[in-house]
Amino acid sequence: MNESTIYKKLEFLREQFITGELKPCVDLKLKIDGQIFNQNVWVEPHESGKLVVVMLELNDFIISHNYCLGLIVAKNGSIEYLDNEKLWDIGIP
Repeated sequence: MNESTIYKKLEFLREQFITGELKPCVDLKLKIDGQIFNQNVWVEPHESGKLVVVMLELNDFIISHNYCLGLIVAKNGSIEYLDNEKLWDIGIP
C-alpha cells in the first residue's frame, strides 16, 4: 500500500476533527484500498493547550504499523499541525 494514501486519509481525518465532524474514538474499523485499519483519535493535555492525535493502525500477521498525525490546539485557539517526527519528539508512537 502506498503510504501517501494513508497520510492523505490522516490529513482528511485531522481536518474533520478541527471542523467538529470527528470525535475521539478507539478501534473504529476503516477500509483503505482494501485493507482494514483501526482508527484511533484521542485528546490529551499538553503544556500549550491540548494535543490531538489521529492514528491509523494496520495489523499484519506478525507486525503492526502505526501511522499518525496530530495537532496542538493552543489555549488561545491557534492550531499547530504535527507530523510524525514532531509526535515522536513528544513521545507518541
